[in-house]
Amino acid sequence: MSTVSDISQSQASEGSRIDPRRFSGEPLLLRLDLATSAFYASLKDEESKRLMEIVARAANLDIANRPATKKELKKYKKPGYSDNTRNVETKYRAKEERLLKSGTFDPQWGLKWLLSYVVLVDSSVFITNSALRLCEITEEWLDALAKDVCEISDSISELKQVLEDARTELTSIQLLSDKLPGKFNSACSLLFGGDLRQMHIDPYLPKWVTALQGHDLSAGVEPANSDLMSLTEAQSCVDGIADLNSTCTCCGSFDIRIHKLAPVNDLGLAPVCVYKFDRQTMKDIEELTLLFEHDIIVHMRENMVIEATLYKLANGQHFIDSVTMVWPSYTPLDYVTLL
Repeated sequence: MSTVSDISQSQASEGSRIDPRRFSGEPLLLRLDLATSAFYASLKDEESKRLMEIVARAANLDIANRPATKKELKKYKKPGYSDNTRNVETKYRAKEERLLKSGTFDPQWGLKWLLSYVVLVDSSVFITNSALRLCEITEEWLDALAKDVCEISDSISELKQVLEDARTELTSIQLLSDKLPGKFNSACSLLFGGDLRQMHIDPYLPKWVTALQGHDLSAGVEPANSDLMSLTEAQSCVDGIADLNSTCTCCGSFDIRIHKLAPVNDLGLAPVCVYKFDRQTMKDIEELTLLFEHDIIVHMRENMVIEATLYKLANGQHFIDSVTMVWPSYTPLDYVTLL
């Protein structure tokens, strides 16, 4: 949970942001640090400590960047060390002010950042199947903070909702990563000039042969790799939806935000309403429909974002391939770099 969002414009609502200057006494950053240190000391196994270090780093509470030393913190608020106590508070207040120059104190935004970008890209958590354990550690940590930090206890229900969403969606994303783009989109990619097309055409054949294969699919060139879809199977997947002589009119890499899911139709495909999403303006720029199989849409959630190459056929049908990332619905996309 990044205590400080290092951005000037975040998706978080004004109500979820915290102004630490409203509170007198100890700096908020100091109270968070002390509670985090106590929680970390209570962890027994090395894996839990490793995951908590990832959480603390994302929250600007890691040991390496503490403004006070371990010795100073041990003497904090101890009788006879009033000068040390004032010095520690001054150091933490100064760091708090530095952080506020580039962002806001926003636990909800920070938690979403941790459970999207940090988990999926900026650590080994996702690829080592530790995401759900990190969610557990984070919830235990938040419960510990809520006992001593009123700013956290005031928003604990909202933070727990983010964690609940993450548990569901991180599991779904793992499954979607294995299944996307799906059979229909893969068939279109193979038949109409997408990335899969390149895998099936032998680059050492004469140009007139590859041109013929690209134009006349009845030649039936089967892939050397048996894991790849055959041309016959691809033709069957698009039957009744796209003419085999269709051509792509445009393509490009986009963020594709899932807007609305629909039931599977008579062809065994579910039409999914999506938007091209522009991160520069944080706005949807074009509505369109993609088709997916049932075993894919059951793992989709509205507002998830798929990074992929998007194609448009002459008949208006769209398809995708080269999926590079699926982001959870709660991801703060104003700060996540397009992969």
